[in-house]
Amino acid sequence: MGAIAERLGRKRAYPVKAATVLSQNEPALLASGYLTPVSGGTGTSVGVTTLGADNSTGANGDVRAEVVTGEHKFVNNAADITVSMVGATAYWVDASTVSSSDDTASRPAAGKITQVDSDGVWIDIGV
Repeated sequence: MGAIAERLGRKRAYPVKAATVLSQNEPALLASGYLTPVSGGTGTSVGVTTLGADNSTGANGDVRAEVVTGEHKFVNNAADITVSMVGATAYWVDASTVSSSDDTASRPAAGKITQVDSDGVWIDIGV
């Protein structure tokens, strides 16, 4: 048996869904194996894009986008996330805002709340 590959780091690259454009520094979801923006509505939060990716004219996977996992700060929707919620799951309202509510299962999970500051909420994103 050959050597087992390993890696240490927070960056990942995933194929982008067809007809999709991701902006730089935008949280992304992985849905059925392809990256989509948070506005896509479903999937698993995998990180924040390091560069933009334009697959607007391509098929599924024609383009890959790099994301970085870890803690990122987002806007606290109507200040509904409090310090007592550290460790709980936050949900996407939009690409820059998180909430403590999944809005009757219509919002995808953003990640775990790790800290609440006066100017935002730190969320641990990634798989």
